[in-house]
Amino acid sequence: MLLTSSRYLALIFAIGLGIGEAVKNWGSWQYAPLWIVDYIIVGWLLWGFFKTRLGKSISTLLGGWAFTAGVFYMALFVSLDPELAQHNNANTTMLFLMGIMLTLSILGFLGALFAISTLQSAPPDMRNDV
Repeated sequence: MLLTSSRYLALIFAIGLGIGEAVKNWGSWQYAPLWIVDYIIVGWLLWGFFKTRLGKSISTLLGGWAFTAGVFYMALFVSLDPELAQHNNANTTMLFLMGIMLTLSILGFLGALFAISTLQSAPPDMRNDV
């Protein structure tokens, strides 16, 4: 159940982030590393979604969620830095969305982590390749 939730959250998150990033930047692309990292997240989460469809390679999904949480943590708190606020053009809506994305990525990470923990505590004949 936890793995299924984390997997489908990854799918929805990746599709939403990919579309949202394209809409946000269409016609006025920002500094390349800032949008390339978002597409790395999209690819990694989609890769994790497809690799875990048989309950295997959960660590791929866990790694994708960890990377995603780290990126959104940095994005949110750099945007909240009072010294950089005048140079950042992050409005309240963007800050709210970054907070939601950070929260969802932490939930996805925890779901994958608990799924790995559950599989590792299962009898050896019931385990899949984590």
